[in-house]
Amino acid sequence: MPGKTATRRCANAAALVLAGSCLAAAGTAGEARAQGAWRWQLTPFVLAPSVEGTTELGQAGGGLSIDAGDVFDELQAGGMLAFEGRHSSRFGFRLRYAVMDSDRTAQSAAGAVAAAYDQNMAEAVVTYSFDQGRDRFEVFGGLRHWDVEVTANLPGGAVRRGGTWTDPIAGLRWERRLSPRFSVSLEGDIGGFGVGSDQSWSAMGGLIYDRWERASIYVMYRGLGVEYQGGIRGTDSFFRHDAVTHGLLAGLGFRF
Repeated sequence: MPGKTATRRCANAAALVLAGSCLAAAGTAGEARAQGAWRWQLTPFVLAPSVEGTTELGQAGGGLSIDAGDVFDELQAGGMLAFEGRHSSRFGFRLRYAVMDSDRTAQSAAGAVAAAYDQNMAEAVVTYSFDQGRDRFEVFGGLRHWDVEVTANLPGGAVRRGGTWTDPIAGLRWERRLSPRFSVSLEGDIGGFGVGSDQSWSAMGGLIYDRWERASIYVMYRGLGVEYQGGIRGTDSFFRHDAVTHGLLAGLGFRF
């Protein structure tokens, strides 16, 4: 299981890097090559997430809930890395990679069981932004790639099921300058449309504190929902995952 998980993470990271390379290459055409035309930001986040929903593993189904109050006892890994570039033409791109691994007790048809939850997610979007007074608006569209695996230790043995899929997404981000140092940010998108998942959505908002000339502190709250199913219902291949991941994010954004 560790080898398989590591392989999946490497594949996701490689896909994210490749997507970023393609977006950056497209953006550097023509005027994009002008010196000083790009502004970059790298922001690592730590997460305190909860997951609530229902997961069906083959013929064994049940609710899955990871509470934020228990996250530091049960979370093995939780974080997100964001990298974005904005060009003077107002076009740009944003890349994100998030991971959450957790062990907990879940309810199933066989009662309470030990379960391991592994969620990896990568996003690559093209952006277009414009300013209006103290407000900045950004429309974006692209892809969100999911890799979810759940392992439940049932009385008859361990059951491991998961899914990998990619959703098209489209959304809007708004930032408003409250003072020389503080800004508020809101972001939302919808996706899936039956291409990867049946539907998915994301909503995030919070405060940005420009503490230093080239670095800012982010305190955000994000909710992320998805409805997905794969395989054939009634067989061991079936996997259904209807879940909402939500919680606090704290990050430090470096501009260069």
